[in-house]
Amino acid sequence: MTQTWKIAVTASAISSPTYEAALEPFSIALSIYEADTDLPKTRGLPEPANWAGDLWLAEACIVEAIAVSAPNRIAIEQAVAIAAASLDEHPPEVTITEVPDIDWQAEVLANLQPIEVGRFRVRGRHIKSPARPGIIDLEIEAGAAFGSGEHETTRACLEALTAALKRQHPRRVLDLGCGTGVLGLAAAKAVKPKLLMTDIDGRAVEVARLAAEINHVRAKVRRANGWQNAEIMAQKPYDLVLANILARPLRAMAGNLARALKPGGRAILSGFLYWQESFVMAPHRAHGLKLERRTRRGDWLALTLRRGR
Repeated sequence: MTQTWKIAVTASAISSPTYEAALEPFSIALSIYEADTDLPKTRGLPEPANWAGDLWLAEACIVEAIAVSAPNRIAIEQAVAIAAASLDEHPPEVTITEVPDIDWQAEVLANLQPIEVGRFRVRGRHIKSPARPGIIDLEIEAGAAFGSGEHETTRACLEALTAALKRQHPRRVLDLGCGTGVLGLAAAKAVKPKLLMTDIDGRAVEVARLAAEINHVRAKVRRANGWQNAEIMAQKPYDLVLANILARPLRAMAGNLARALKPGGRAILSGFLYWQESFVMAPHRAHGLKLERRTRRGDWLALTLRRGR
C-alpha cells in the first residue's frame, strides 16, 4: 500500500481558503471542514447560502491536506507563515500525522451495511440478500478511503443520477475521480453507456477496475490527473460527467468540463459543503453551464449542471 500523511491547520472560516492554497503544492487532495467546538451554532441565513455570506457560520475550520510523500515540515510551515502574514494574523500550528497502513477494506466491511438510494443498492460482498425488484444492485468492496456509498456525497450523487437518468440515456459517460467507481458503475448498469473511469490515485484505479469486473460492466479505467489525459479528451464529447471530488479542483476544471460536455449534456458535481455552492458554481456559469438540480444530504451537496444546446 502507498503510505499517506495528513497535514492540517485550524483557522477561521474566512482565512481557510488562503491556507488551503498554501498547502496545495504539498498535497494530492485538500478539504476544509468545520471543526468541533463547544460554541453554539447559529445558522440564520437562508439556504442554500452563498460562499461569502455563509463562511462566517463556522466558528473554526480545519484545513486538511493529504500527501503521498513524506512532508517537508520546514517548507510547509514557511508556506503557512507566508499565508498568515498576508492575512495579518499569527501562523496556526501545523500538524502532520502518518495515516496507519492498515487494511481499510477489512475495517470498513466489518460494519458496512447495504445502502439504497434512488434506483440503486450498494453492498459489500458479505451481503448476500437480493435487492428489491426494480433496484439495480452494485457490489462494491471499500478500498483505502475511496468510498463505497456510505458517505453523504455518494448518496447525493446516486440520488441526482437517478433523477438525471429519467431525463436522458447517456451514451458516453466519464467518472472523473472515480474512487471505487460506484457512480460510473451505477450509470453503466442502468443504461449501458460507453464508460471511462479515471482517478489520480493508482490504488483507486485498481479498486475500480476490480469493481467493474465484479459487476460485469465493460469500462475503461485509467489513471489520470483531472482532465490531463489524452484518452479522456479523445472520447469527448460526453453526455454525462460524474465528478465527486472537492470544491477547489472542480472550480479549476470548469472550463475543461464545459468543453468536454455534449450540447444538452449533464454533469453531476459533488464533494463539497452546501455553503461552497457559489464558489463552485461561479466558474461553471461563466462557461455556460446552468444549474438544473440541487441535491443535499446533511451538509453535503451534489449539483446537476446542464450545457445548453
